[in-house]
Amino acid sequence: MPSSTDWARTIGTTLVTHLKEEEQTTFRKFKVFAALEANGKVAMNQGGRGFDWQVRYKNQPVASNNGESPRVFARHNLWQRAVLPYRGYTVTDQISKREMLENRGAQALIDVAGKMASRLQESMEQHLSREIYIDGNAAGNENRWHGLESIFGVANSKDTVNATNGTRRTGGGNNADVFFWPSDEYAGLRTDLGYISGGQLETGAWPYVAVDPDYDYYSPLICNYTSTYFGGATNTWKDQCIEALREGLNHAKRNDTRENQVDMILMDRGLYIQFLNRLDSRERAIVSKSNGLRSYGFGDVVELDGIEVSTEYAVPRGVAYGLSIGNMEMKCMESQLMIAEGPFYNEELQSHRYAVSVLANIKMKSPRNFVKWMSFT
Repeated sequence: MPSSTDWARTIGTTLVTHLKEEEQTTFRKFKVFAALEANGKVAMNQGGRGFDWQVRYKNQPVASNNGESPRVFARHNLWQRAVLPYRGYTVTDQISKREMLENRGAQALIDVAGKMASRLQESMEQHLSREIYIDGNAAGNENRWHGLESIFGVANSKDTVNATNGTRRTGGGNNADVFFWPSDEYAGLRTDLGYISGGQLETGAWPYVAVDPDYDYYSPLICNYTSTYFGGATNTWKDQCIEALREGLNHAKRNDTRENQVDMILMDRGLYIQFLNRLDSRERAIVSKSNGLRSYGFGDVVELDGIEVSTEYAVPRGVAYGLSIGNMEMKCMESQLMIAEGPFYNEELQSHRYAVSVLANIKMKSPRNFVKWMSFT
């Protein structure tokens, strides 16, 4: 009969090998992970206490000149520094000496060892799939990732951008307005319009009119899909989803480089079903890119105006997100996303302990490249 040392070696080896072999499978199970991995947006073996990057928020000022006017030279700081820490998760299990003795048969012992790795991995995978969407700034989330909700805070929950003049409509906003007033902090920088400087360059309302680069350099689009502006039979997602999606997508194109484009929309299952029904009622052709989510193995994908649209169970209820994968990156401290530790034998408790851990965070280069659709009510 094998000794307890042999058991530890067998279970430990199984655990480590299983996680190494399943690393790519983990990424490919969930749509955002799959897109990041396929586009080379996962960085391993990252060092430091955290990571930072420079966000360009304005241009050098341009002065008129008739060819003889004296020129004035000065230094200009064009960047703001964004900083995020690494954050992580851990999942643990243990097998007591008594449990091992009760499972003396070689086959039973192998079953326990083999299932240990799968249980730990599946528990971590299912948890991480939800963390893509959480607010890492919220109270109680100090050690969780900075997911998408970390950038989509709205002033006073539903203050809107006045559709007439672009000012912040306080006191609860107005459902006639199309966009909410962004107000959050991500990586140490505020998302509020004009928080540092800048303003609108034309009469009207952002994002319909041109603005200084520094006015919305870090501000996401948060679209009110129940706005009366869309003129649906009812002011609901069911009757206005296509109009609201197009409104957000086209204004996101104010970021006119390929890297900055929204290339994926993910929504909760209820919104997705209503969106599909709306497409059917208009007898629109449903097609899919050959190099997008379908190529990663996902079948529940359609397109709207060239943008992939799908659902994922972890998306919060009643919202949809427009993602710019070119502006996202997962940065991991270890050589793998999930690292196995153990087994460690505890003499006092007479048990073998196991752990799987993750140390990483999600970087979004600038919130201005992302869109959220939500209800005013």
